[in-house]
Amino acid sequence: MKQRVAVALSGGADSAIAASLLAAQGYDVIGIHLLMTRSQQAATQAERARRVATHLGIGFETMDVADSFEAGVITPFCEEYAEGRTPNPCVRCNREIKFGILLQEVLARGAELLATGHYARVATEGDRFLLQKAVDRRADQSYFLYAIPQSCLPRLAMPLGTVSRGEVRLRAAQIGLNPSESSQDICFVGERGYRSFVEKRILASPGDIVDAKGVVRGHHIGLPYYTVGQRHGLGIALGEPAYVVRLDVGMNRVMVGDADLLLARAAMVRELNWLSATPATVEFDVQARIRYRAPCTNAGVSLRTDGALVRFEDPQRAVTPGQSLVFYDGDTVLGGGIIVESLKDKADAETDSSAELG
Repeated sequence: MKQRVAVALSGGADSAIAASLLAAQGYDVIGIHLLMTRSQQAATQAERARRVATHLGIGFETMDVADSFEAGVITPFCEEYAEGRTPNPCVRCNREIKFGILLQEVLARGAELLATGHYARVATEGDRFLLQKAVDRRADQSYFLYAIPQSCLPRLAMPLGTVSRGEVRLRAAQIGLNPSESSQDICFVGERGYRSFVEKRILASPGDIVDAKGVVRGHHIGLPYYTVGQRHGLGIALGEPAYVVRLDVGMNRVMVGDADLLLARAAMVRELNWLSATPATVEFDVQARIRYRAPCTNAGVSLRTDGALVRFEDPQRAVTPGQSLVFYDGDTVLGGGIIVESLKDKADAETDSSAELG
């Protein structure tokens, strides 16, 4: 009997080719499309996924997870913006929905594996399962997967981890699929973008834009509309390039300054998740990635009772609260957490490192 694999079928080219590759390898493939919202946009995406499944000749089902998605992804997304942080909803969706609810459901229905169109690899080392970077480094999406439960790795298949995005697009064209079609990075915000989405859900209060000395330089329309590192759209003129360097929720202020003020020597991280193994020591070295597309940098990690202090070998630009900081050992994802604070200079980092380790 063929091994049954459920593929999270979005309607885009990546998940379609993942399903095609698995079918060619002899698996019994069924496509599962997640209805994240009950909007017209979601209905259109579901119909695209249905057409893909029909084209591939595989079974197809939809699964309505809109209520869970609202509670587990959309609400926290808006709450983070309201608190002056810049969240990454894909990380939360992967943990709570795709590799949480969906995985449990497909296993209960008799599937042996869940496959996705992510560019990442599940590898084995002895009796351990590891999450690793994709062979195509430019397409690698392992950053978004660090927060999933380690226990789910034996049940995952990611067939795109060993091929290039160019090969995927070529194969899509060869089998008659539109290689340009892909799902959105933030699937629920719509064409008008996240700002339009957020403003309908949270109250944003105008306030002051100040420089590093606290001098008022202008006014902002609400903290959710700004992020650390932002340069354009500030509506101020300082005579030199100005960037958002901090969002002060308590004072409802946007602090701006020059590019040097964006550099951080360290970061505090919370909500840690370990995918490889729980660290054996409280201090160790890693390669760290502070955002998707950012290059990895050497860093030292000091575990604490409430998270970890991460010191960068080279200062990092725009270390942003709310974003994920992911730890690697070469190709292998060790784990990661959520940035809660950036530390601008070495003295700050050394002061924090003297705190009690856990």
